[in-house]
Amino acid sequence: SRAPASGRKRSHRHTPEEARREILDSATQFLRKGHFRDLTVAEVMAGTTLSRPAFYQYFTDLHDLSVSLLRDVEVVMHQTASPWVNGEGEPIAALRESNRGVVETCMKHGHILRAIVEATPLDERLEQDWTSFMERWDDAVEARIVAQQQHGLIPPGDARRIANALNALDVNLVVAALDRKSVV
Repeated sequence: SRAPASGRKRSHRHTPEEARREILDSATQFLRKGHFRDLTVAEVMAGTTLSRPAFYQYFTDLHDLSVSLLRDVEVVMHQTASPWVNGEGEPIAALRESNRGVVETCMKHGHILRAIVEATPLDERLEQDWTSFMERWDDAVEARIVAQQQHGLIPPGDARRIANALNALDVNLVVAALDRKSVV
């Protein structure tokens, strides 16, 4: 059992947003060093100033919590990738800016992606959510590749297969690079 992440004593006064965020932060801290398979509601709540029953006010189960973590990462990744994905500005500069942002996001949140990738063979619902997450990225990258192919910036080719391969490679590199010993 861990000490509350904030170092504060247990309190019953939280806004719903603060309580939900504290739970997500505790799960995030656990996943920096621990395996998804070892994550329990008790473990998550031990890292908060909240009582265990508070978990169920914000999440139906650990799957719901995991999907919330994944969605949070997805929002940040889409924001950081938007210059290239949305075709903003000069293409090469936009690609560089987006790559920098995605790398920074992966360094900060890659442990969540790693935990979910590791857990998908064990949880069919999580596997479906992960597949949807990757398909949304494949859609965005495919659209940008097609647009850049039309402008002669990228050679002709199957944009969907290229997008899928690039995204799968990115995820595999993040998971391989972020072992539990190197994550801070």
